[in-house]
This record gives sequence, C-alpha cells and structure tokens, in this order.
Amino acid sequence: MRTKLFRARPVAVLASITALAAGLLAPAAAAEAGQSAVARHGAGYLARAITAGGGNLNADVTSTAYAVLGLHAAGVGRQAAQDGVAYLSTQLGEPLKGTDGQDDPGRVGYVLLAAVAGKQNPRQFGGENLVDRLLATQRADGLFGSADPTYDGAFRQGLALAALKAAKVPAAHPKVAAAAAWLTGQQCANGLWQAYRADTAVPCATADPAAFAGPDTNSTGMAVQGLAAYGKLPAAKKVLSSLNAARSADGGFAYLAAPGQASDPNSTALAIQAIVAAGGKPGNAYAALASFQLGCADPVADRGAFFYPGSRAANLLAPCRPCPPPRAKPSRWRRPPRPPRCPRCRARCRCRPPARRGRVPGPAGSP
Repeated sequence: MRTKLFRARPVAVLASITALAAGLLAPAAAAEAGQSAVARHGAGYLARAITAGGGNLNADVTSTAYAVLGLHAAGVGRQAAQDGVAYLSTQLGEPLKGTDGQDDPGRVGYVLLAAVAGKQNPRQFGGENLVDRLLATQRADGLFGSADPTYDGAFRQGLALAALKAAKVPAAHPKVAAAAAWLTGQQCANGLWQAYRADTAVPCATADPAAFAGPDTNSTGMAVQGLAAYGKLPAAKKVLSSLNAARSADGGFAYLAAPGQASDPNSTALAIQAIVAAGGKPGNAYAALASFQLGCADPVADRGAFFYPGSRAANLLAPCRPCPPPRAKPSRWRRPPRPPRCPRCRARCRCRPPARRGRVPGPAGSP
C-alpha cells in the first residue's frame, strides 16, 4: 500500500515553496521563521532546474506545472515560469491521460492552475478548454476521475475544486456542488480525511502508522483547500484541533495524522496550507519545513533544494501535491538567487553570499 500511496503524490521542493511563500496563502505570515527567504532560495533552485531542462522539469507535465505554481508563489524566476507555461501548452494530449486512458483530473487540474497563474485563459489554453475537460471527468456520484480512488480520492477531489475555483467556475455550478458534497461526505468524525472511504457509513479508523491506515495529512491538506476555496469547509475547528494533535516533536507533520512520528517536508507543507485555509496559524511548522532545505553542508548546485528524510540528495520527486489556487500575481518578480557561497567554519555556519545588489541571503546551513 505504501508504494501506491507515495506514487500518487510527487514533489517536495514545490510543496515547501508553496507553503512557505506568504504572498499566495497568508501575507501576514511572511515574517514567521524567515520562510520568505527560504522560499526564494527553493524557487531559485527550481528556476535553474527548469532552465537546465529547456523549459520543463524532467519532461513531465505534472512536475512542470508544480514548478510554475511554486515560482509564482515565491515571485522568483519569471522567465522560467513563462517557459514552463509555454511547455505545458504543448502537452495537452496523452500527457494528461491517466493509467485508464482517460483525462486524469489531477493532471488537468494542475495544468489549469499553472495556466491561470501564468495569466492564460484556461478555456483557451493551447487550443484546449481545460475547464470543460476537468468537469467532464466527473462521475455520477460527484467524484472527479474514472480511475480507482482508493489511494487518492479525497486528494484529487480537493485539487479539482481548487482548480475550478481558480478558473472562476461558480459555486452554484451543479458539478461544483456535487463535488463539494462528495468530498464533505468523505470527512471523518475528527474533521480530517483519509484517502478514500468506500462506505461512508463506516467510521474512519484511527490513524495508525503501523498499519499505515486512517486519516492522513496529505488527503486532508488538499481536501481542506478545495472546500475552503468555495467557502464550504465544515468543522474547521475540528480540522485545526486534530491537525495540531498530530504534530511531530519539531512542529511538523508526518503522512499519517498521528503524533510521535518524524515529520517530512511534503506532509508538513500540506498541513501548513490546510491550517491556513482553515483560519489557523501554522506556528513552528514553518521552521520544521525550513529544516529540510539544503544549505552549507551540501553541494553548491543543490543549495536551496529540499531533501526527503533518508537522503540529503536534492529531492524534486517526493510524495506530495500541494498547490492552492493562485490568488494574485507577485507584487514584484525577483531574479533567481544563485546558490549561496558559504564561508569555511568549524561549527554551524550561515550561508551568506557576498554583498551584491539584488542578492538574497542564503538559507541556514545544516549541522
């Protein structure tokens, strides 16, 4: 089960940038834990990766769409973001299909979000109407997508709602109403979500890391954002209470919504976005997320990237899909900061590049 769950959700760097970038989700939070600077350096890494890839990330539609959203959230790398959108406009055929050969609502939704972020009309993007294509994936019960929802039902539903809201599809639209009703019906008694409940008459199991079952932060993160985008989030206080009860010792979050586990950047990023969307304050979750950023102890080319527990390699494809609908263009675009140069030191050092106009202080080094 673990493999399938993780395969459904990539991208740690992008999760982290989007959660850290205050301009997209919570402007007042910019001062917390210095996440704005951390986000800029993460976005700088992404922008360099897109440029090196010829306008895309690994020739992959989903990863490139993630990156565009991350760059817009941080306000870094306008040219790279534009190149990413241009690439996506040429990848609207097979790349948007799922394993069942039908349009995948997650892929369509992410490209739609990227198009909106890039100020493109999602109804006339690359000769396609992405809004109609996304709506056309809805099943009779209100769930988007024809593929098996066992591992991503709530997640993809929240993503689809977020994308439709970004495209200004009204809440009164019958398919939006049906989608919100389906997702609300999947909510557990404690306010959280698990990947999918085949029978909603059966209560959700208690989150159990050993059995890898029960409500999780990833499904909850996207479900909350999708419903909150339309002002339809029920039991917001329960959501916040249950998420806070599931924090790891460092203030971050693990995949399963249970305490006593080591946090990971993807789950922490999604939980942060859920907390903000529900009207709460992430607090030290920002610092926990920033602790996964590569710094002075790591190769120069990787600085600014995030790593996933178990390896300090720059991780672009880790288990997560966290991008809320773009709400506003960046107040100003910044050029991608170069990988910071770090001074030699015997103890923990702080990456500070030479003082040059337009440069951004680098992230803290890792012990």
